[in-house]
Amino acid sequence: MKLHYLITVCLSLMLLIGCSTQLKTNEDTQNLEFTVQKSSTAPMNQSSKVITISDLLPGDIILSSTTGITSWSIRLASLSNVSHVSIYLGDKEVAESIGSGTRIIPIQQAIDESNNMVVLRLFGLNSDHAKKLREFSERNNNSDYNYKGIIMLTPWMVTKRICEIPLAPETIRNTCLKTLAKVQLGKSQTNGFFCSQFVLDAYNYAGIPLFDGDSSWITPADILHMRTNDVPTFKATQRLKYIGYLKFWRPAN
Repeated sequence: MKLHYLITVCLSLMLLIGCSTQLKTNEDTQNLEFTVQKSSTAPMNQSSKVITISDLLPGDIILSSTTGITSWSIRLASLSNVSHVSIYLGDKEVAESIGSGTRIIPIQQAIDESNNMVVLRLFGLNSDHAKKLREFSERNNNSDYNYKGIIMLTPWMVTKRICEIPLAPETIRNTCLKTLAKVQLGKSQTNGFFCSQFVLDAYNYAGIPLFDGDSSWITPADILHMRTNDVPTFKATQRLKYIGYLKFWRPAN
């Protein structure tokens, strides 16, 4: 009986840890709501929709996953449905950082290589910002992949849950996360990028930082949680709008 009780308590704690919450006014309805961070790529307060390449705008952020073991491992560690992130540059091209390094590829190739792709957009992004994002991507094309950074980030996905305690105020959670990140991860010292680091650095270069901190602290899941009405991991300086699915995963297919 005691063992059963202990197991129940442990499972309950595991479910609670990493469950960021907030009490905040809904940005669409203006109602005060209690929100729990969502792992799904489904939109927060609207119906899912499938879009096409023609619906994309330069600067759109594309979050995705594959059916490979690496993708599943990242999703499990980050408690999320995404494992990769890239930037749409316009002209049917995507910039991203993968194991072989940073590359610019046709958007259709990116779609073919993924099993699930959702698009988020920063409204207010203009042609000058888009030009800077392309400039950064072309300048860093063929750069090395940041293997050291991703190795350090993997245990961080687990230990950061210490700060993501349910009902903890955003300010306390943000301070805890930044303090822990500085101790565990420090500041990136490499010229390479992993995928989310590349996206954050590109937006920094364009003069529209997505968050106030080091880009090597951020995972694809953290970028997903920057969408409106979700609970951001770190306090976000920008919120992203859900646009739709470029590819929607149906396991039966």
